[in-house]
Amino acid sequence: MSHVEVVTFKLLPGKSAQQLLNTEAAMQAFLTEQPGFHYRSLSCHEQGTDAEQWFDIVYWEDAGQAKTAGEALMASALGAELMAAIDPATCVVRHMPTLCENMSCELAVEA
Repeated sequence: MSHVEVVTFKLLPGKSAQQLLNTEAAMQAFLTEQPGFHYRSLSCHEQGTDAEQWFDIVYWEDAGQAKTAGEALMASALGAELMAAIDPATCVVRHMPTLCENMSCELAVEA
């Protein structure tokens, strides 16, 4: 089974969803270079409201690869750019083994 990393956070006041989304190409490039990377999705609940919360979900081959990639991200310019938009008081990183996985045979299409 793989390993899942779930990061929840809110943006800092004055930061926009678009500012965060502008980092997506760089994030995709970074992740695809990381050993053990499988899949990532970024979602937002209640976008545009006071209750807005972001969910960054990444699937990895194993926990060690997830943690190594996280450390590399935080040491990079991309990590600094992301953290400049994220409210650190609301950021929670969870790591856990997957217990069950199901996937469609169809590839996800960019929205």
